[in-house]
Amino acid sequence: MIRQYNPQRFRTAEIGGRIRNIGTVPIGTVAIVRGRKVQVEAWLPREYAAAVGGRFVTKRIAGGHIAQVRDLATNRTGRLSDAWLIDAETVETTDPRRTA
Repeated sequence: MIRQYNPQRFRTAEIGGRIRNIGTVPIGTVAIVRGRKVQVEAWLPREYAAAVGGRFVTKRIAGGHIAQVRDLATNRTGRLSDAWLIDAETVETTDPRRTA
């Protein structure tokens, strides 16, 4: 099961003998959002701009809350906040507890 590590909204789980903060929605979850079935394909890292040597560069850090999702009806991809996915009805998940 592929998980989102160090997200803003998390629960704890033991993975590889260590307690880790993991996201509440695993990759591969199929959920109904606004009447459409979507599948979570990836979690995008958080990005911010920082000045380095007089130039602005983009820095990435773990734990973003934006998911890349695929609309299963149209096969188009888009971005969606985890708040929508947490509140959505879960159709299918890889989580053995059957929760998103």
